[in-house]
Amino acid sequence: MGITALRGKSLGRVIGLVGAVGFVLQGYDQAVANGLLTLGSFIAIFPQIDTVNTHGSQKSHNSTIQGTTVAIYEVGCALGALGCVFLGDKLGRRKTIFLAGCVALVGIVIQASPFALGQLIAGRVITVLWYLCGGIANDGSGLGVGGFTATIPMYVSESSGAEARGRMVLLEGWFAIGGIVLATWLEFGLYYVSDNSVSWRFPIAFQGIFALVVVSCILFLPESPRWLARVGRMEEAAEVLARMEDVPVESGHVAQELEIIKQSLFLDAADESTVSTSPFALTNNRHLHRTAIAVGVNILAQMTGVNIITFYSDTIFESDLGYSGTISRIITGCLQIWQFIAAGLAVLLIDRVGRRPLLLTAAAGMTIAQTCLAGLSSDLSNKSAAGASILFYFMALFCFPIGLFLVPFMYAAEIAPLRTRAKVTAMSAAANWLFNFLLAEVTPIGFASIQWRYYIVYACISAVAFVSFYFFCPETKGRTLEEIDDIFVQSESIFDPVRIAKEIPFQTELLAHVDDAEKVGAKDECVENA
Repeated sequence: MGITALRGKSLGRVIGLVGAVGFVLQGYDQAVANGLLTLGSFIAIFPQIDTVNTHGSQKSHNSTIQGTTVAIYEVGCALGALGCVFLGDKLGRRKTIFLAGCVALVGIVIQASPFALGQLIAGRVITVLWYLCGGIANDGSGLGVGGFTATIPMYVSESSGAEARGRMVLLEGWFAIGGIVLATWLEFGLYYVSDNSVSWRFPIAFQGIFALVVVSCILFLPESPRWLARVGRMEEAAEVLARMEDVPVESGHVAQELEIIKQSLFLDAADESTVSTSPFALTNNRHLHRTAIAVGVNILAQMTGVNIITFYSDTIFESDLGYSGTISRIITGCLQIWQFIAAGLAVLLIDRVGRRPLLLTAAAGMTIAQTCLAGLSSDLSNKSAAGASILFYFMALFCFPIGLFLVPFMYAAEIAPLRTRAKVTAMSAAANWLFNFLLAEVTPIGFASIQWRYYIVYACISAVAFVSFYFFCPETKGRTLEEIDDIFVQSESIFDPVRIAKEIPFQTELLAHVDDAEKVGAKDECVENA
């Protein structure tokens, strides 16, 4: 049976898996640079980024170039995501993802074949832009990845039921971390081919497989029913809803869901003040408020500082902690396997415990981890303390994937109103990548300038994130996207959504009654026919 014939849960799983493959590329491409920065064959081609074999002013100069080379990927991702502000509603979710994938393939080819630093940087930017436009509906290598991260979470959120939405979106995060694990261990295996450029060209080129899978499959999947309703294609939206629920298009369940979507659009255009499609408008539907939360959660997630480890763990372990290249890569590989396990746990927890508990737990854990890393790194001459710091790298890579890796992307798609959802998710993904860029850019300089105190900066930001999540982020577990609209429509201040989310009833109970009525009717009809 082909993809076009899938229905019900099988269709939902395939949509989730195709989106997850896109995120394998995101994780892989983000981590692939880490193992190359200290690789002899890579440094031979790009000596400008060598910080292992240099000292003094030369090392400081190379640190700046290295930071820019690694971080420019994040700029590409941000540009790719921002492109979805303009493309997300015009092209639809599927075509945006397809376009991002095509751009990413171009970036991968350029990135895998450079003989000069400028070509490498150009390839990383293009890959990121592709991801930005295709991935998350907002996430070249960089341009393409940026598109993925901006669009894919939104597409999956809009195509999933309330009871499974969290699991399906976080499945993408699990696969993304699987991409990080794959990149880490593939590079470790090729580390011993140190005299040949295949040791770094092949790992870069390998990610093209994931882009090809997404590009090959995405147009065979149905468009988001909520986007179809948003542009007035109600009949097509009803057909997609029926296919996703595996019920006849004329069923009461489809009519009920479509009516809820229509009501959400109606409420958002109920008067002249709310008809605005600007994510910054002061509307009754609280566009500005919801945009601020969506963007703020993504910024705070990145500024907890976890990507210090993702981008520079090999360099830290070799240069600061004194481990050999082999041991450093083994530790990094184990860290990523640990992170992969934690991300799998998040998939199991997201629809059981909810978004708020995971956000709060992750922020608290990152605060503790960064504080302890600062203390243990303050005297690197003490080898016991330096070795003990590895425990808190493991702690950070447990907490971050639990609540701060993909939950912010999903949360932005959930709380944004349908009328501005593509723009809000695009801006949120762009903000995530821009602050990712900031961290990647300043980390080599930060360690060179203030050393262990650099961790204190992220400990403080993580604490601020905890407080912000507690007061401003309402729970969305088990809520339809239209129910989440109602939470903000009823709010009168920035502090109201958390309280209202605890008080209002669930619309999913109404849909369950519709299902029960249909089943009873079908049973009675069967008895009558018999």
